[in-house]
Amino acid sequence: MKTIKFLTTVMALAIVAVATAVEKPKMDIVPLSEDRAVVSILNGTEAVFELSISAKDAGLVYYKQAANPSLTYQKIFDFKNIEDGDYTMDLRVNDTRLVRDINVSSKGIVVGESKMRIDPYFGFSDNVLKLTYLNFDQERLSLNIYDESGLVYESKLGQEFNIATGFDLSALAAGKYEVVLTSMSNDFSFSLEK
Repeated sequence: MKTIKFLTTVMALAIVAVATAVEKPKMDIVPLSEDRAVVSILNGTEAVFELSISAKDAGLVYYKQAANPSLTYQKIFDFKNIEDGDYTMDLRVNDTRLVRDINVSSKGIVVGESKMRIDPYFGFSDNVLKLTYLNFDQERLSLNIYDESGLVYESKLGQEFNIATGFDLSALAAGKYEVVLTSMSNDFSFSLEK
């Protein structure tokens, strides 16, 4: 048990170091008129990115995945033909996401603050599943482990900002497993084989 706590402490320090060293793309959204905005993306190094716009209630409205790594991207978006409402623009570069809320109405386009998110780290060795995650939104998290027949393990992780923990999986039979970290707004999965 002390070994697992030590490992999780080391992993927590490592993820904080990685989070401060992680590439931080920049995404600016500047309204040009009541129904148009320019989106500018700047990466520190060339990278492939994914950009999506989703309606809060209706799902995906726009999606683009860069064909080649690039440093910059710029596009003018015309919101004239979409319904008034709340949207989310999501930029993904490697394991880093930038999220901006956008409100579109007849009064114009209002852009919210930029929120950075980093995907969790999963590792598995010596029958120990290691997990670290920076829970920026402090959502309630749960971890579920599935085999081909269904759920085999469930754990409530709480809503702390820094989740760093290890799970001894030596009692599980040999086979393939899917690990899913779940919050209200995201699911992250990791496949492992014992």
